[in-house]
Amino acid sequence: MSFIVQIGLERILLPGLCSLVGCFLLATADQGEEWYDDEPVRGVGTRLFFGAFLCGLGLLCSDLWQRGLLHKPAEWSTWKAAYQWQWMIWIIPASMLGMSIVRILFAIPIHYAAIASGITASVASGVLLICLNETLIWQDQSAIVLPWFAAGTVAILWNTMGLNSIAKAAGSRWVTLVVLAQLGCVAAIALQTYASLGEWTLAGVGAALGASMVGLLRGSSAKLDFGWQLSIVVLPLGIMAAGCLAVSHFFEPVPLPLWVTGCVLFLPAIVGATDFVIGRLWGPWVRAILAALICALVLFAILTISKPWQSEW
Repeated sequence: MSFIVQIGLERILLPGLCSLVGCFLLATADQGEEWYDDEPVRGVGTRLFFGAFLCGLGLLCSDLWQRGLLHKPAEWSTWKAAYQWQWMIWIIPASMLGMSIVRILFAIPIHYAAIASGITASVASGVLLICLNETLIWQDQSAIVLPWFAAGTVAILWNTMGLNSIAKAAGSRWVTLVVLAQLGCVAAIALQTYASLGEWTLAGVGAALGASMVGLLRGSSAKLDFGWQLSIVVLPLGIMAAGCLAVSHFFEPVPLPLWVTGCVLFLPAIVGATDFVIGRLWGPWVRAILAALICALVLFAILTISKPWQSEW
């Protein structure tokens, strides 16, 4: 089996298929039921739990497969993190499952929306704090750890606001594509800095691809912030994207202008703000095309400036 095929199976196909099934369960969790912001949603707990579980399981199994441990349960205890960022392999799936459990416990949508922002902020700061805690290894770059932590946390919160804004404004069918585009941009950078980090980012791309396919086909109703069902999976993937981008800067950073890095870090927020100010003057197709154009321009800038095909990796 060639290396490219192996990466495609381990890092894209496996998490993509798991995400496809898991997100279908999430997207159909309350289909056919009339629910209100201040009334509990009944009978969706099983779909929410197993949908998030499958999406997270795909990411975790992707890493175990790459390490050669997937078919060796007795050796799972030998898993070790060479760098702190590798704890994302457990934290991101756990955050998906955790958000589903909280949503089940707080069955009244308006109550869940009230606490979901705090949960997202806590997970975001926790992921960045753990991933960037390599002061012994990055002693010569320790001065920029705090700025990256601050910028990453702010970006995740603004990105979350942008995604929620799009989803609530009848853009729930294509909002997941924005996170897919961000992960694609981060992968284009990470693959040039550290192979393992790039491969992990590709697993996020696979999961986002599965979520995007479900979003396009089924949609995901959103009356409130965090009200769209796929947010349970998509928002942790957005946290993953910011974390991977931050970490990539501490290995062999791609020589990109600061404005390009900023555009990648804040891509969902930029798309959300543009959609809010300009996109809603036209129909849904124009809004989606405008969002796709912004994402494509950022990816084009990365590929043009960094010239990844000339990379020794």
